[in-house]
Amino acid sequence: MGKTFWFYTGSKSLLMLSDIVFVMTITFVIYQDTQSATYAALFPLIRTLCQLLAGLISPVLIDRFQAYRLLKWLPLARLVMMILFTTQFHFFQQHIVWLFGALILISMTGGFISPLLQAIMPMLVQANQLVQANSTASIFQQIVQIAGYSFTGILVLWIGSTYLLAFTCLMIVCSYLLFLPVLPLLQEENTTQRTNQLNSFKDGWTVIWKNKMIRTLTFMDVCENIAGSVWIGAITLAFVTHDLNRSEDWWGFINAAYYTGAIIGGLLAAWFSRFIQKQLLLFMATGSFIYAVLTILFAMNSLPWLALLLCILMGPAYQIRDVSQQTILQTATPTRDLSKVYSAHYVLSSVSAGLSIFFVGFIADTFGARFVYLLGGLFVLVCSGIAILAFMMQKKRAAV
Repeated sequence: MGKTFWFYTGSKSLLMLSDIVFVMTITFVIYQDTQSATYAALFPLIRTLCQLLAGLISPVLIDRFQAYRLLKWLPLARLVMMILFTTQFHFFQQHIVWLFGALILISMTGGFISPLLQAIMPMLVQANQLVQANSTASIFQQIVQIAGYSFTGILVLWIGSTYLLAFTCLMIVCSYLLFLPVLPLLQEENTTQRTNQLNSFKDGWTVIWKNKMIRTLTFMDVCENIAGSVWIGAITLAFVTHDLNRSEDWWGFINAAYYTGAIIGGLLAAWFSRFIQKQLLLFMATGSFIYAVLTILFAMNSLPWLALLLCILMGPAYQIRDVSQQTILQTATPTRDLSKVYSAHYVLSSVSAGLSIFFVGFIADTFGARFVYLLGGLFVLVCSGIAILAFMMQKKRAAV
């Protein structure tokens, strides 16, 4: 892996960290100003809806303006918005309508940038290095998430929201500077502009529907997003307090244990990348199956220390599954269509996750958090069954 990969990984990690800090800071400020959990919850909801809309529109923009131009100018536009937002933050704090209007614009630009960035990885490394590259990038992302979610709340109280937003702008500047060496690669991938916007809109969905492997991966992603909603904070907190009979501190321990396992998983995936690269479907199926079994055991368990151990073990299983799945998607999709496929994936993920969060809350209130985790484990078990069938079919075709 060359220098360009490290520039890309550093840029994307900084951008992710700036996004986490921004979201947590604004959520904290809205709650502090309004003393309303409803208003505070509105921002993540609006942000998700805006990114969903951006995911629908981005294929048209990609064909109209091309990825090179979009990734050259969109981050700058977002930076200008962030600087204006930060310098006029006192005004926005006093006018909630203007605040949400600004947040909508900032969230939309983030939604346009995300699928474009995800599609770049196959351009940076050779096909036989994709597993190592994806797992290495995943390690950085997990570290960023731990740092962002662990320290932002403390920093808001220590240095104040305005200074923290200024720091967010600085991170976006550094992210853009690190991304500049990557831009020439995108210029080489220039494609012909289209005039038919309807075809541009349908491209990603068409690839998913026609390519059997991508269609299978997409269905698995939807199922796993539904299962992943069981890990939202409220459900985990309810499980810790009611089923494990421990204080709220253990909520933090559970999260820390999972992220620790995720980092270990990323390191293992990078270490064994050559073996994983040769049997992507096998490792995806195995990782998914182990993760499902561990989730079911977690649901049935009542021992706090065992819950921590199971969360640590979930990390490597999930990371190996995720890295394998990402690599299969990247290799099975033509490079010119990858950003559009990611856009379609993002739309499906947002819809499935959003709807499942609502139903998961209802199920938890009715049947308890333990039943929710059991249901999530069974969903992942279905996904692992699909992956095992796909592996067996691939093996059968290879034998013919």
